[in-house]
Amino acid sequence: MKRLLGCTAGCLATVLALGPGFAAQGTPENSSRETTPAQKPGKLALPHSVTGTVVSVNKKAEMFTLKTTNGTVLLKADTDTASQLGALKSGDRVKVSYKNSKGEMIATKIEPA
Repeated sequence: MKRLLGCTAGCLATVLALGPGFAAQGTPENSSRETTPAQKPGKLALPHSVTGTVVSVNKKAEMFTLKTTNGTVLLKADTDTASQLGALKSGDRVKVSYKNSKGEMIATKIEPA
């Protein structure tokens, strides 16, 4: 009986200690409403390029989708290319230079194709 009571008290103490931390993660007050452009990828990230047709542009998230011959690609604008998103529209054909950084494809250059 003492063992059960001790185990229950330990579990309860753990939940009480960790609960507020988990609760604070999902609250709107702690999340930013506006996103910032992706930071420039490191110098060691290998450059790639893709040519395709713009499917959609999300200026708020600073991301855009391209349709290529191999499927669709979701790219995030870096600090230099974020200003170009205003000029992109669905149907534009572009060539994008990008680098993979932390699981994201970061557009470093956008030019008409």
